[in-house]
Parts: sequence; C-alpha cells; structure tokens
Amino acid sequence: MKALPMKAALCVATSLTAFALLCSTANAQEAPAPTAADNGDDGSTIVVTGSITRNPAAATASPVVSITSDDLEKRGIKTVADTLQTLTANNAGTIPASWSGNGFTTGATAPSLRGFNNAYTLTLFDGMRTAYYPLADDGQRNIVDINSMPGSIVSRVDTLLDGASATYGSDAIAGVVNVITKREIQGLHLDVSTGISQRGDGGEQRINGTYGYGDLNDQGFNVYANFEYQKNAAMDLSARKGPWSTADQSSICGTATDGCLTNNVRNGIQADGSFNGIQSTIVPFVQPYAQDANGNWVSQGNYQMLNPGAGCGNLTAVTLTPEQQAGGVAGTPSVVCQQDLVNDYQAYTARTKRIGGTLRGTVRLNDQTEAYLMFNYYNVTTANRAAPIGWTGRTAAGGERVTVSQILLPAYVCADGVGGVSGNILTATGCDASNGVLNPNNPFAAQGQSARLLGMPDMPTYTYTNAKTYRVSGGVNGSFGDGWDYTVGATASEVTLDVTNTGYINVQGLMDAIAQGTYNFVDPSQNSAAATQGVFPDQHKRATSKLAQIIGTLSKDVVELPGGMLNIAVAGQYRYESINNPSSNPANDVNPADRYYSINGIGVKGHRNVWSASYEISMPIVDGFRVKADGSYDHYSTGQQNFAPKFEAEFQPIRQVKLRGTFSKGFRAPNLNESFQDPSTGYITSTINCSNAAYADFCAAHASNPAYYEGGYSLGVTSSGNPKLKSEKSTSYTFGTVIQPTRNITLTVDYWRTKIKNLITSVTPTADVYAQYYSNNGVVNIPGFTVTQGAPDPENLSALPLLGEIVAPFQNANSMMGKGIDVSASGVFNLTDNLSFSTNATASYLIRLEQDIDGQINRFDGSLGGCNWTSCSGAPRFRASWQNTLTFDNKTSLTLTAYYTSGYSSTSSDAGGTYKDCAASAEAGQLVTYPDSGNPVQCHGHSTFDLDGHIETKIADGKFTLYADVLNILDGKPNYDPNAAYGVYQFNAAWQDRLFMGRYMRIGAKVDF
Repeated sequence: MKALPMKAALCVATSLTAFALLCSTANAQEAPAPTAADNGDDGSTIVVTGSITRNPAAATASPVVSITSDDLEKRGIKTVADTLQTLTANNAGTIPASWSGNGFTTGATAPSLRGFNNAYTLTLFDGMRTAYYPLADDGQRNIVDINSMPGSIVSRVDTLLDGASATYGSDAIAGVVNVITKREIQGLHLDVSTGISQRGDGGEQRINGTYGYGDLNDQGFNVYANFEYQKNAAMDLSARKGPWSTADQSSICGTATDGCLTNNVRNGIQADGSFNGIQSTIVPFVQPYAQDANGNWVSQGNYQMLNPGAGCGNLTAVTLTPEQQAGGVAGTPSVVCQQDLVNDYQAYTARTKRIGGTLRGTVRLNDQTEAYLMFNYYNVTTANRAAPIGWTGRTAAGGERVTVSQILLPAYVCADGVGGVSGNILTATGCDASNGVLNPNNPFAAQGQSARLLGMPDMPTYTYTNAKTYRVSGGVNGSFGDGWDYTVGATASEVTLDVTNTGYINVQGLMDAIAQGTYNFVDPSQNSAAATQGVFPDQHKRATSKLAQIIGTLSKDVVELPGGMLNIAVAGQYRYESINNPSSNPANDVNPADRYYSINGIGVKGHRNVWSASYEISMPIVDGFRVKADGSYDHYSTGQQNFAPKFEAEFQPIRQVKLRGTFSKGFRAPNLNESFQDPSTGYITSTINCSNAAYADFCAAHASNPAYYEGGYSLGVTSSGNPKLKSEKSTSYTFGTVIQPTRNITLTVDYWRTKIKNLITSVTPTADVYAQYYSNNGVVNIPGFTVTQGAPDPENLSALPLLGEIVAPFQNANSMMGKGIDVSASGVFNLTDNLSFSTNATASYLIRLEQDIDGQINRFDGSLGGCNWTSCSGAPRFRASWQNTLTFDNKTSLTLTAYYTSGYSSTSSDAGGTYKDCAASAEAGQLVTYPDSGNPVQCHGHSTFDLDGHIETKIADGKFTLYADVLNILDGKPNYDPNAAYGVYQFNAAWQDRLFMGRYMRIGAKVDF
C-alpha cells in the first residue's frame, strides 16, 4: 500500500487500536433485532445505524431495512451487490453486472436509493467510510464499489432510508448502506457452490472458508481468518436468441405505413429489400482514388475486395441485385460481405474473478472495554470484449481532436513516409519511385492511384481491469467514570486499479503504418507483434484512490426525564481522501494524432481534507414520546463548509402502535471528479426522424448513405471539472407508523420527501437543441449550450454531420425533488411444534421525481428518464419483494422470494423527450421510431417479475448443510426495449438482468465445526 500523506498517516498510526462500534445495527422498530448468532455479538450491546451513540434509547426514528446473512442465504444471494440490486428502495437501479463491462465504472457496482442516482447513497463498511473506486460513474459520480465487500463474513446489510448528513456528512442525502461484518466467529466454516444456467452457460464457482478461535465472553478474545474466491464466466448477448442477440432489428415492424426497423448488420439487406450502402467489416474493400485538377480526391471506380482470393472468409457473402447495387453509395460492388457485430462480439457480462481475505482480532480489555483490529484485502479482475474499432474514427474530447472519415492508401511507401490528415482524409506523402516501393496494400498503385480503404481490423477490443482494495480498521469502545461511554476508531484504505485496453487504434501509429507500409492490410495474420503493436499499442494505466478516517465519540446520560434518561453525545472526525486517475487518452498539444479512437479522455487528480464535529441529544420526554436532535458541522479544504441539523420524534400512544417522523437538512460537497476532472464524454442515444420537418434538409443531404444515420446515433455530453461549484443542499422529512399487533408481526408505512438545491449536473439536451442544430445548419443559439459536430458522413464530406457533442463544465442548476412511500410487513409463526413459517415483504412507491434545470422541469417518476441521471435505467414507480420461508424441525427450510418492478413510460425528458408524451418524444428524436412513418416503436417499458427459490437441509447434527438455489424459477424472458440503457442491449438490464440469464441453478454445501 502506498504511503499516505503525513497528516493522515499520523492519524491512522495513533488510532489503529480504536474503532467505534458506530452505526452498526438495524433499528429494532423496523425489523426484529438480529440475534447474537446473526452478528457474533453477545447481545449485551445495541448499536444503531444512523446514530452516534450506543444507547438503546437513542434508536433512530428513521426507516431502516435490515437484511441478515440468513435472509441472504435463503434468497440465494451471495454478494452484497446482489443484495442491493433486489432492495425495493433501490428504484433508480444499482449498476448491474453488465455495466461492469460497458459503463464508466468498469468492474464496479453501486446502489441508487430513492430514485436518486448513486452519488446520493453513502456506503459504509462497519460504520466507516472506505476509499472510492478510482473511476467515476458517468464520469461524474464517485462511488464505493460494493463488489469489494467480503460477502461471506457479512452479518447483515442495513439500509437507512433517510437523509443522514447530520450523522455522516456528505453523500448521505438519499440514504446510507451499512455493510456490517461479524464481530465473533468460532470454529471452522466452509461453503462451496457451483452454478450454471439451464442453457449450460453463465458458469459460477465459489468457495469461502473461515476459521475462528476464542470466546469473547469466557476467554476475553476472538480471532478469525477468512478467505473467499468466486469466478464467473463471461456471457455474450448472442447467448440468448432474440432482438438483443443481433444487430438486425428489421423483424420489428409496425403498420403498413410504419415500415420496419433498420437491419444494422453490416451490409445487411433491409426489410423492404433495399440496400443502404457498403459498410465496413473485417474483410477490407478498396476503391481507386485520384486527385482532379483542383486537388480534390475523386473516385475512379467501384469498390473491390482487397484480398479477392480470401473472399468473405467467415462472413456471409451476398450478391446484390442491380437495383440494390444502384441504390447504394457510389462505387458499391456487386458482392458484399455481411457481418453482425452484436452477434459476433458484444459481451453482456465480463469474465470476473474475485479473491478476498480478512483477518480480525477482538479482545475484551476489561468488563467495560473492548478493542479490535481488522485487515481486509479484496481483488476483483474483469475481462470484457467488444467489437473492433473501424479504421476511421475520432479521438476523444480534450485538447485538439483528430477526425478521420476517409483513408487513402498511397501508391508508394517508404521508411521516410509521412502520414497526415487534411479535410478529415488520411493520406501519406514523402514517397515516390525514387525512394520507395509500390504499396503492397494498394492494388491500384501501379496505375498511380490511391486506394480508399473501407473496413475494420479483425481484432476485437478488450478492457481488462484489476482492482485491489486494501483496508485496515481498528477501534476501542468502552466506559469510564460516572457513566461516560466512548468510542475511538480509525480506518485507512486504498484502491489500486490497473486498466489495460487492447485492440484500440492509435491515430499516429495508423498514419505511420499507412505511410511506411509496415502493416499488412491484405492479410493481417502475417503481421508481426511489433507491427500490430505499432497500430494498436496496448494502453495501460494505474489509478489509485485513498482514504483515511479517524473518529471519536463521547456520550453520557445526564438527567432523568419522565420517560427515561436524557442522553447527550458528541463526535469529532477527520478524514483524508484522494483520487489519482490519469487519463487513458490524454490531450496531446505537441502531437494531437498521438491519441486513440474511442477511449474516453476522462482523468482526474485531486485530494481534500475534511473535519467534522457533531452532536446528538436524545430526550425521552415522557413514556411513549421521545425526541432527538442531531447536527454536524463539516469543513472541506477545498472551500466548502456546512452545518446539517436533524430532528426526530417517536410517539407510542399504545404498545402496538408507534408514530415516527424526521426532519433534516443535508448537503453534498462537490466530489473530486466534479471539481477537478478533465473533459470526459458520456453518451445518450438519439435518432433521426426524417418525417420531422426539422430533419428534412439533413436527410436529403445524406440520402445517398442512409446507413450514416439510420438506426440511431450516440450524442456525446462532454463535461469537465469546475472548482467553483457550490455544495448541494437538501431538505428531507419522513413520517410514518410502526404497528406490532403481536410480538411476531410488524407492519411499517413511511412517507418521505427530499429536495436538493444547487444541483450539480452536466448540460442537459433539450428538444430545441436538436431542432436548431438540424434545421439551422448546425448553429444553436441557446444560452448555456455549446455544440460540436460529429464525424462527417464519409460519402458526403461536405454535408452537415450528425450532432456530435454538447460541451460544458459541470454546473449548479436549480433543484431535484423526490417523494414516495415505503411499506414493509414481517411475521414469524409457529404452525406446529415442528413447523414454522416466516414472511417478509417490502415495497416502495415513487410518487414524484423531478429535476428543475433553470426553469426547465424534467420529470422522471414512472419513466425511462433521466438518461443523464441514471444511465437510461429509468425510475419505475413501484418495486416490491416478498420472501416466505417454511422451516421443518429446525433442519430443513424452503424459501420462495418474489420480486416485482413496475413498467414505465419510455420517454426521457432530459434526453430531448417530453414526459409521458410519446408522440412529442418521437418527433424530437428521443425515442426509436419506424423509419417510414416516424411513429415510436415503443411507448411503454414492461414490468418485471421474478421468482427465486432456495432449499436447504442440515445433517449430522447441523455440522453439514446441503442447499440448492433456483433463480428465475419461471424462466422469464426480458422484454424488448430499444430505448433503455442507450439501446446497448435492447432490454433494460437494470431490472431484467436475471431474466436475460434465464433459469439458473446453484448447488452447494456448508461445513460448520
């Protein structure tokens, strides 16, 4: 682990024997309190998530959902990430496993509570912070990777569904996820399982083992060591037949006037028999080119295969009819090669391997004092494949950009040849018959002609990640004097992330290879490793993130009130956090061509120190009525400071009913990416609706090459850090009731509302931006918007290109507001002496979620929006889960768990659409539309239902447990959704991930000695 700054290192060094058992268990009012067997405690101490005191009377009135390790086992859940994916309050979508390969946070995942995105959910590990993942979600949001949490030693996962800035500081506006590990483990415990889908893929192997020694009660100490290993096979979209397994969407048809969607297979034939023009595949084609008297490059004939003897190879050869050939771009040959890039290359989930280890020791120094020290190591590696990048392309945002729309192979090549780009055309100079040789890659070289190259390398791109998390924490808690309780603790953590990208084209390397003839385009298999690396140099980087935190609390019962003792607690903390994420594609002012196509230019380097002081006053006014006041003052070295108060109240008029409510002020300081980030580009999917008058001129200008725009295009939103950002400020309140008619039945209902001001956001595209750009020859006269053009149409270089990017630094906008209702019900029933039944149901309803961007209201609840907010996962209004378990003789149990997520409007008002107005959204190009009529293909995304099962039985006096899981018992299938997740999958992976996998089976065994 690299050295921390001196101040942080001193804080950690003086406190490794100290950690507050702070904020560590569930609220007993929300769900039955966990037993000592669940969490390793002896039951003598109750600590509370959302409080800075360990006094049971100070239990928070905020809604808390607690899922124990036993619950997780019975749901067939093996990781913390899967736990949060199924949480009903996670109604903006945890980053699903698929985004680990395709998203910004390659290899990581994080939750998004209450319809807000993952920037507003604070993730804790045993009540303490841990280092951020070095990559930011959507290039903006710093997250904690919950994949780095060791699942096999988790006691439970508490989720505080309320603003908690008064206790935890920044990032806790929407709620807090507290992953709590076991305090004490005795004996040997092994768990081995293997899983596979019904269709024979998606293989999974897991093993974890723990050995603990010592009894805290009898011997005064406990030490345990744990390891875990998990391996998941990669899975391609082509593994499941359907619209998601192919680029050919032409089977999706509407009415007779609608037509059918585009066949995006390269060189595919459309549903009406037309051909949209020759396109790039891994089989290269060339076309003779020469300069006219004015110096303009002009075609001299049709395309032909660069290597005719090899034909189309593994691709499909198609002979075009005369009408199809004539309908394509100029120079279309009679035979083309078809390639389905989705079917051939597109991965759904990456190959993943997880290895972790934990060592913990706990000791009772005396009857009142306990200390512990814990070390964690976790390593997550991923490997993700994607389609090759074409020979033409554009370098990333940041610095001067290079765009290549056409490549012309010269007649002569030589060692001194110089490649260059002029007018978006890449060609070479410096070679002739006197110093060079005829270009072996140019079949027209002998005629003195250049060859226009059309194709892509026969080389998929790969992204490999290797994330290592190192974490140490320790603490001491106890009592002294006349009833004083204290905790002192510290933690330090570091994440190192190595990222390797292969198969990406470096423009300068390509220019050199073309000019000097060092790369064999005719038969790439003949290229040496050096020649390949010259054009596709492997890109490596190491990003690091560090955090150190020290915290201390002091509390005391000070005076007796009619309802009990008034308790006062104070806390102070310091933390240091930093991120150093060098760009994988940095700006190059000396040579702008020495950069890659397609690799995002994102990068950030920054650090900050945070000092906090907080208080908590718990006042049991009378029996059945308690109030609590909290507050925290936080100061950031980057210039932000804030005071966040919170007030809670509970009223219990009768034993069976409790009323509760909270009011809080919160804040979120700009994170390190928002303050210091280099320009980075996120993408949303847009379409060209030629039936809309605003697009008429554009469509006419590109009529000879409809493949340039049909099927949708990606619009970039390029954002950069802004050190002048203000902190976001929030106001939240909840009120609800807890009903316990009997000791074994608990019902809760809570209403919540949160409003955030000074919202930090990237620029949001509007329908006017699209309309002005396409109807006003690329000019947009809207204050606050800067737009750039995309890569030109290679067949129509002088025509207006597609809208490329909207560019602006992060900025403070007006506000974000959400409100909803959470409901839970649980019960445990002894049906007979040998049979018991337990049930637990939770549901969340999102009443409203809307964003105010300088007066423009973007409403999201019940829709696919916001695409800039939650990566086009949507904000479904209703989510529910219901777990039911039958237990026989305390040995055998059977559990069924059902999950439901409601459907949503396909509109996204922050991506140019209009909230729940399908026609307007289609006209603006936000929705996928039929090419002939411009009518939307889909206006509503379907609901999702999933049923999982678990069975286990104990044998040999409980020392052995055999179990089996069946996930997606009904073998449900994902629903077609071309608008969700930017159209990457053709279904909504945030909610239907398990449905894509299909029925999945796992068997395993546990040993407990």
